[in-house]
Amino acid sequence: MSPKHAGKGGAYLLVLRLDAAEDIKVGALGSLYFPKGTYVYAGSALTSLESRVARHFSMEKRMHWHIDHLRAKARPVEALVLRSQADLECMINEMVGRMEGARPFAPGFGSSDCCCSTHLHILDRKCLPRLEGFFPERLRPEKLPR
Repeated sequence: MSPKHAGKGGAYLLVLRLDAAEDIKVGALGSLYFPKGTYVYAGSALTSLESRVARHFSMEKRMHWHIDHLRAKARPVEALVLRSQADLECMINEMVGRMEGARPFAPGFGSSDCCCSTHLHILDRKCLPRLEGFFPERLRPEKLPR
């Protein structure tokens, strides 16, 4: 990584809230039924973390990734951030998957470029506070420029 970008990347968990159950078309995955609830999506940006998270928070964008389709219907709560020059996306995804109260959701979601079964989990109410404790930084929609 160039010195210009050192410390500007990392992995994140995007926390989204879907207030009503909905069928959502998710690119090549087709139409998926999403129950009402709290979802967490594991992602990474090795150079421009704030820009990537701000893109997820924004409604005005070209649909590119699986998460864009869910984000069009669900509201962002926060992004839990772990800054690193290493790609830790799959590691934090695996950590979420092992937590009590987190269930893997939508096989193939966000994981077409790795061996994970999915990068999306649905959480019960008790799981999110425990999960937040592992991440030293939080980015919220109202704190990032759009």
